Amino acid sequence: MAAIPIRPSPLLARPPTTIITRRNSYYFESQRFLPIHPPPTRVLAVNLMNTCSQIAPSYSPNSPLWTVSEIAEAVNGRIVEWGPPGTISTDTRTLENGQWFFAISGTSFDAHDFITPELYTKGCIGVIGNWVYDNWDRGFVQVEGNTLFALEKMAIYARNRFHGCLIGLTGSVGKTTTRTMIALALETLGPVHQTHGNWNTRIGVALSLIGISRNVQFAVLELGMSAEGEILELARMCRPSVRVILNVGASHLENFSSLEEVSMAKGEILIEAKPGDVCVLNADDPLVMSLPVPVGVKKGGICDLQSRSAFGSQCMCGGSCCKFVGGFSFSSWEILIEIYSRSHEIKT
Repeated sequence: MAAIPIRPSPLLARPPTTIITRRNSYYFESQRFLPIHPPPTRVLAVNLMNTCSQIAPSYSPNSPLWTVSEIAEAVNGRIVEWGPPGTISTDTRTLENGQWFFAISGTSFDAHDFITPELYTKGCIGVIGNWVYDNWDRGFVQVEGNTLFALEKMAIYARNRFHGCLIGLTGSVGKTTTRTMIALALETLGPVHQTHGNWNTRIGVALSLIGISRNVQFAVLELGMSAEGEILELARMCRPSVRVILNVGASHLENFSSLEEVSMAKGEILIEAKPGDVCVLNADDPLVMSLPVPVGVKKGGICDLQSRSAFGSQCMCGGSCCKFVGGFSFSSWEILIEIYSRSHEIKT
């Protein structure tokens, strides 16, 4: 049985895009080229003995499901046993019905050891990995070499077929709150996908990309780190359209000798920003503003946002809120946020 080859996707040009951002950000003007992937094929394989086609079960094109052919193409693997379309998990403890298990091998563990018939009871429909036991009778896509690298290949494949706006943000504190608030704001414009829980590590970011549904217009992902070089690696994987640095704090000093080193590590998210990307920096943090920016990036400086002494004032909903007053050179406005704690206060 042999898989039908899938043609490589052509590169289609988009018209030049001018993006002008606000005070704590930068702008670019450029021509961008993004890979446009054809829709997944419905025919998964042809039996060379009798030419009887195997047809994939029908599923919504807007779902996060992966067909076995897409999985094999994404990880450059070999289809050993066929399985139905499903989502992806790397943890047998949280694996759900209708998921493929991606077996990751680390320095101190090997997830292949957990590929047992017990996974059947959890609804596992297939395995992506180096090997399975002889009695495994579900789907199996075999990968040669390091399975963590294969997971990252799958994540990059997922990123290539996503044509919406991807926002990547990093910072010492406030990532989850900011990510959630950005996602809530963008939901008024279209479907949004965001980091699940604290999936901001190498595996977590990969799974976040792999889980993006086809109808999503915006993706908001956290990028975390514990050492130099990690943010750069994550940024290369997810290639954010908008790159955000919130702040630099002492929470990472366990692995760094100074806040300046932490700042440079966080600044890795800016290194490969391309013309057309938007880089948003917190102008209230001197360490953030001291970071070098790529050639061609120009500073905006047209918007000012300040907090006022309105913390704890009553909102119309009857609870507490905080108020921000902002403005351009030609107008001003206020924002009331129905959430409040001292951690939201900005000293001005």
